[in-house]
Amino acid sequence: MINRRSTLKSMALGAVSTLAIAAVGISYAQAENKELKIGFVGVTSGPAAAWGTSNVRSMQTRAAWLNETGGVKIGNDTYNINIVTFDDQKDPKRAIAGMEKMAQEGIHYVVGPNVDDGAAAVRPVAEANGIIYFPYAFPKALYQKPASNAVLGMIANYQSGPAIYRYLKENKGVKKIAFVAANESDPLSQRDSGVEAAKALGLEVVAQNDTYQNDTRDFTPVLTPIVALKPDLLVLSGVAPANAPLLIRAARELGYEGLISTETAQDAKVLEEGAGEYANGFISVGGASTPEIASDEMKEFVTRYTKMFGEYN
Repeated sequence: MINRRSTLKSMALGAVSTLAIAAVGISYAQAENKELKIGFVGVTSGPAAAWGTSNVRSMQTRAAWLNETGGVKIGNDTYNINIVTFDDQKDPKRAIAGMEKMAQEGIHYVVGPNVDDGAAAVRPVAEANGIIYFPYAFPKALYQKPASNAVLGMIANYQSGPAIYRYLKENKGVKKIAFVAANESDPLSQRDSGVEAAKALGLEVVAQNDTYQNDTRDFTPVLTPIVALKPDLLVLSGVAPANAPLLIRAARELGYEGLISTETAQDAKVLEEGAGEYANGFISVGGASTPEIASDEMKEFVTRYTKMFGEYN
């Protein structure tokens, strides 16, 4: 018995030692990896915070996953990814400061900015410092010569808008369309593209000049004259995630029964919390695979994202 106990004890200690050595080996391996910094310059506060927050959380989720599985091999070296973030507060001047910070830290790959003004503002800094950046901004000039460093980060409004309008015209009987936009360059630009696309499809544009300030919280005065025109489709051009549910709720409470859409991405949780059942049927651009076509890797990404941040919208 003594010998058997001694043997079992030795085996147990040996197993623990093996695990400890393995863990130390992993730690040493990870410590030996070089560091690859990837930056984010975009909005994570204010009405449009959901756009940038989604970017950052997705980046952090993927980086943690890759680091956990040994890092990323580039050539003969292996790297752990470190995400460096900067909140530009949707201010072009802060976006420039953020990109300059990335340059100072030797970062050559940056996600963002999230809006047209910011993406255009950082272009000189990016090109001067060899930074490849992935803006969520739509002006074609950012992606055509002589511009050279920007990569379009999502489907543009001039791609999604016409497809949405055409589908609704052919399948939902939409004939009259109205636009409302924040009085800022991005939303106004998207509105103008939307109006052009709607007219090209033969839709009757009944409203296109109505605007609001981005800090508006009572949209009833803005929407009252538009609802009175009884459009079949109300387009919230370039709407910020925090404003979308307020506009939807105001329109529905005014008795609007038509369709509502936007060409910008939205946060499902924010819509649900702000508009409740009024958000049902709202059409927006999404950034994730539907469950039916999601790959196993995408499903694992969602699981990891949810574990890190509590929910995945």
